[in-house]
Amino acid sequence: MEVTLSKTPLNIMYFGDEEMSNENEETEAKCVKLQLKENIAAYIDKRELIRSSDPLVCNNALKEKVASNYVIVKQIISNLSWQDKLICKLVCSTWYSAVQALQKELLSPEDFVVDLHCSFKSGGKGWFKQSGIPNTEPLAIFTFANSAGFMGLSKCKVISPRPCEQPCLKEHSLLDLVNRQFNAPKNCMLTVRANYLVYRPLPRSITYRHSINQYKFTWNSLFLSGLFIPNIPNVGFKLLNISSQSQECLQQQFYSVVDKVSKDHIIKGVLVYVTEKYLLNSVEDIVFLNYFKEVQPNIPYALGGCIIEDTLSEESEINHLIDNINKGADYISENLLSIGLFTVPKTTSDIENNFEMYSFVIDSSQWTKEKIQESVAEFSKKVPRFEHSVALKLSCVGRDQKHAMEQDFFREAFPNTSIVGCYGNGELGVYHPSKPASIPFPLTMKRRRREPGPQFGIIYSYSTVFVYIGWGKVTSPKGPVNK
Repeated sequence: MEVTLSKTPLNIMYFGDEEMSNENEETEAKCVKLQLKENIAAYIDKRELIRSSDPLVCNNALKEKVASNYVIVKQIISNLSWQDKLICKLVCSTWYSAVQALQKELLSPEDFVVDLHCSFKSGGKGWFKQSGIPNTEPLAIFTFANSAGFMGLSKCKVISPRPCEQPCLKEHSLLDLVNRQFNAPKNCMLTVRANYLVYRPLPRSITYRHSINQYKFTWNSLFLSGLFIPNIPNVGFKLLNISSQSQECLQQQFYSVVDKVSKDHIIKGVLVYVTEKYLLNSVEDIVFLNYFKEVQPNIPYALGGCIIEDTLSEESEINHLIDNINKGADYISENLLSIGLFTVPKTTSDIENNFEMYSFVIDSSQWTKEKIQESVAEFSKKVPRFEHSVALKLSCVGRDQKHAMEQDFFREAFPNTSIVGCYGNGELGVYHPSKPASIPFPLTMKRRRREPGPQFGIIYSYSTVFVYIGWGKVTSPKGPVNK
């Protein structure tokens, strides 16, 4: 397997096979946007799809029995992708019921990884690995990509599975491939671009060998990783991008959205990614996030985030990314802040599908092994264990050798929880469950302080924020399951 870099000023990473290359092909980047599969495109456009292939000849009586048998239909449909399940819902009431039942049963999260560096070293030809097949519609997808992964390309003819029915001679954006595999035709994927990433799947997962304990990958080592959170009954997820620093824009893009959401919903958790384009001169520049406390003053919520390079969350942004790749230029979105909101209705109580989010901060004063372990242990004693869970870790690059230690302690406390995230240059977080009042907020924030106020406890430096998301049945009220 051969890895080559583009000759343009931008480091575009290619993933190809020397034996399958064509010497007559042009060497310049020819990145082509992937289209939806024809049956999914027809479903979205609400039009009939006429296929040129001849249908298989089967006994009509047998087909009728299979198509109308709920048990058989459910078993067959369970093996299809979530996109194909959308179409199956339209066949008849029996198929619709089967899909609806599967959506309530298939609630496991999945993690995925595109690791060119590891595949190249091992000589493998696979480009993509995932812990399992997402068999139900997604609620939210979080993708973390380093600079090489963000702009990474792969030749169509060597990608497995093949993205085009007839492999073309062009390259495709790996980020676009992830989008079509997990997200399209929905729009619930938030991509974070950061120099260094966190990826700690479960030991039993086939993706475990790609774990990252330290920020050891260079810019030229393509790496993408992420989490797929399935659609959970009565849980909503909303993405909000802010592209202007004016107060008028904040009023329109942030406050109005939060007001509308909080009218009928409880905000369970908030994820905030601040790009380096947002001029963060003081804590006051981010203090508007305390508005969540105003709209639900008696209801706690989780919050985590960090300052990173860039974000991407719209289909149009992927199109712009591909255009820039073809021009040999880096892509920078207009997003200053990207915010993800997890909500549940105020009037609904679903015991079978509990959904909770928690967060805590390992601040700059907790630098020793003992302090880190104590912080994780304190949090783990207050948080119940769920049938399904994932965790986002958002940490400062400057914590250096503490990263693996923090992940090890968290994995020990939450052995069935995958960890994905990134390193940034400033962290955002709140304590939920709340931190004892006797323990002061980090003194490292004193240099940013202008006056006492609610801004403390939001933004930190040299810290780590964990956001724990759990749903399904509660397997243990509090504390480690096996203790």
